[in-house]
Amino acid sequence: MLVSESVSKNKNAPVIVLFGGNPYRRDEVIKLVQSIGDITIYGTLSEEEGFAKIKSLAHVSLILIGGRYLEEQRIRIRKLVKEELPHTKITEPGVEYPYENEAIVKDIKSKINL
Repeated sequence: MLVSESVSKNKNAPVIVLFGGNPYRRDEVIKLVQSIGDITIYGTLSEEEGFAKIKSLAHVSLILIGGRYLEEQRIRIRKLVKEELPHTKITEPGVEYPYENEAIVKDIKSKINL
């Protein structure tokens, strides 16, 4: 069974919303994030689903925009985050740094201070 989210029992754990497009890669990334530590991560499969998830949460620490998103979509996501979640950071593997698991882990750790 593929994982679509991992919710920490710790209410103060960092919260990540993953904008993905492939359920298999979403599962891999969620498991990768779980290996970092006590983090809540919600994996979404579309821009619309991601926006709905963001709006349903009280706090979001980090937005992870997956590799399949077009520049137009990235612009919309960045705009929403800037306007509605000004203290939330964004990580964009394949854009800001190489699309490799090690690089993803390193950037997440630095952006959520782990």
